[in-house]
Amino acid sequence: MKISLGIFLCLLLVSVLPAQALADYKYAHNDAEYSVMLPEAPTVVTVSADNGGVPYLENPPKDIALGEIATFRRADAETDESFDVKITFLKADSDFLSKLTEDKMKAALENDFKDINLNNKKFDFSVNADTTLKWATLSGFSIDRYGHPSYAIGHYLTGKQSILVLKVQYSVENKTFADTYKKLADNITYIAP
Repeated sequence: MKISLGIFLCLLLVSVLPAQALADYKYAHNDAEYSVMLPEAPTVVTVSADNGGVPYLENPPKDIALGEIATFRRADAETDESFDVKITFLKADSDFLSKLTEDKMKAALENDFKDINLNNKKFDFSVNADTTLKWATLSGFSIDRYGHPSYAIGHYLTGKQSILVLKVQYSVENKTFADTYKKLADNITYIAP
């Protein structure tokens, strides 16, 4: 049996690289100011005012694509545990971004989790020196629909021309999911426009 050099090298590469290195996917919309490392590519839907509304923005422009919503889900079929990610990227004008306060960002995150009874709720907010980059985080614990303890966290990040809202919920008893979230959180990166 004859194997071509290309197939051989590809098989060699797959066998040498760790599985995690092959699976990582750096998610960032073309106009985004932040990237997020995911285990694999998410499912993406374009957001525009004429296709069902635009979350987070006040008075968004009509008839143009403003961003996208990316979702990712992993589930353990044996335990019914899950890891869910929803990333909302939206272009935003400077007027909206300059008026975005800690209270408004907190209210938006609380609205994202309004259907989840969060216990031990924690909120953090930070801003850079010239107040162009803001980061709000809301987190807490709950019980999922299968009775598993669950961790929920939302990050609301502003850039100079956009926002990124990241919502994650996963079963805390699943070490793989906890490790996946740690890697995701450690790899949220600002990309200067």
